[in-house]
Amino acid sequence: MNVYARFLPYLKPYRVRFFQACLAMGGVAIFNGASIYVLKPIVNHLFVSREFQVLWLAVVGIPLLVAMKTVASYIQNYLMSWIGQRVTQEVREELFRHLHALDAQFFSQHKSGEILARVTNDLNTVQSTLNFIPLYLIRDSLTVVVLTAVLFHLNWRFALLALLAIPVASTILSVLGRKMRESSLQSQAIMGHLYSRFQESLQGMMVIKAFNYEEGAIEKFQEENLSFFNQMMRYLRATALSGPLMEFGGSLILALLIYYGGREIIGGRMTPGDFFAFLGAFFAAYAPVKNLARLNSELQRGMASGERIFQLLDQKPLILSASGAPAFSGLQKAVRVEGAWFCYPGRERPALKGVDLAIGKGEVVAVVGPSGSGKSTLVQLLLRLYDPERGRILYDDRDLRDWNLHSVRDQIGLVTQETVLFNDTVFQNVALGRPVVTLAQVEEACRVADAAGFIAQLPQEYQTSLGDRGAKLSGGQRQRLAIARAILKNPSFLILDEATSSLDSASEDAIQKALETLMAGRTVLLIAHRLSTIAMAQRICVLHQGEIVEEGTHRELLSQSGLYHRLYDIQKTQPSLPQPRPEHAPGH
Repeated sequence: MNVYARFLPYLKPYRVRFFQACLAMGGVAIFNGASIYVLKPIVNHLFVSREFQVLWLAVVGIPLLVAMKTVASYIQNYLMSWIGQRVTQEVREELFRHLHALDAQFFSQHKSGEILARVTNDLNTVQSTLNFIPLYLIRDSLTVVVLTAVLFHLNWRFALLALLAIPVASTILSVLGRKMRESSLQSQAIMGHLYSRFQESLQGMMVIKAFNYEEGAIEKFQEENLSFFNQMMRYLRATALSGPLMEFGGSLILALLIYYGGREIIGGRMTPGDFFAFLGAFFAAYAPVKNLARLNSELQRGMASGERIFQLLDQKPLILSASGAPAFSGLQKAVRVEGAWFCYPGRERPALKGVDLAIGKGEVVAVVGPSGSGKSTLVQLLLRLYDPERGRILYDDRDLRDWNLHSVRDQIGLVTQETVLFNDTVFQNVALGRPVVTLAQVEEACRVADAAGFIAQLPQEYQTSLGDRGAKLSGGQRQRLAIARAILKNPSFLILDEATSSLDSASEDAIQKALETLMAGRTVLLIAHRLSTIAMAQRICVLHQGEIVEEGTHRELLSQSGLYHRLYDIQKTQPSLPQPRPEHAPGH
């Protein structure tokens, strides 16, 4: 991957500022060369010829040169820092936007900790690279060019001898640079695994402690942490070696310069001022060359991080709206699943096998079955988080893939077993995804969802922040907000995915009443494991190992003595098992 070329579009809008920074860097390089060049007359005329007026030249000229260099240095530092921060801000926003555009398959195949490592650790490395590498790379390269010109002006034969340092430095940088790039890529990949380990332990700490798994979790982390250490040491060994090798090569060339310079001065072919100015220029040029060697390690880390970031940005979403797809304005006829097959990537057994299902407008249909039967997969296909491998899903006789995806989801309400709340206010969590919403509308939705009572007791009512994942609320309270969110959305098609299965009986009864209000007049798909939650369904489909094996009303399914009857017998000791309802299924 050509990481340099990938960054150019981000840098292009700021090329004027970058050019200004380069001018400032050129000024720094020129002032460095000028300060060395004035060394020749100072040595020859002050220390050798003892001309007093040269003393005032040194006293006034040197501070003036340093002052101008200081101004140029400030300008270059500020401009490059500004460009680095701005580009990093744009890349960070693009990463966040791009992650939200990717489909469910990407997130099922990549650990969230690894993604987080790229968004944080890798991006911080890239930011450091953008802030400092161009600054030092351009400035020090210009300084080397200017000082090399000074060397040739002073003595071209000595300058050619000094230039022997270039192939030496290039060879060292080339060999060590490849090693640093490879080890940096591997170490940053391992860092993603470390992030995942931290995230797993933090989220599952209660289970870890309940099962006395602390030592097991620590042992696995130690293995990956040791692997990270070994990779980083490969990188640091190459980094530590580059400086001393450059210094040793420079010392050999310096020894040659002193030898030939001493001979020239003794033979009267060179003045002490010429020689000391030449040595000063050599040492001044050697320092930036050494910096370039040291910066090479940081450059390789930055390029490795940039490569990982662009790998993430290169991921393409598989679920997209077709070009010119019409907007879905609401369910008018039915939702149909026709012969749907689906298998998750990396798995051998299909999650769904030829499922056929029809839900007419205004109909309440329940899908029940044991864990792992494919119920949640069906929900994901209806939301078009995935596309079926075979078969199709129709909304009002049109393939779901032919509708505008955003408009379809805008007409679907979803209440799940685990309510997802964000670290924001009650108002923002209920108004999620709605561009324009008034407080009165949110209050009405919460009143219908039976949530207004506990919201009134919160410190700032609707402006109360709920904390991470809604940690300040109970399970029942979180579920009521999820129902209020769905009520505010006013969907034509409602999906209730195990909406009450994680609640106690008291909370479930209260939530059930709110759900009945939400379901009134809507097309509803009830996904349930507990049969006590499907009392309001007009038709029940039994899903088993990815196939619909039974279909009918509660009374009909009990009379068949099949899987539904067995599930009913298992759960019949529970209260609130479904009672027979009128066997009318509109739209079926």
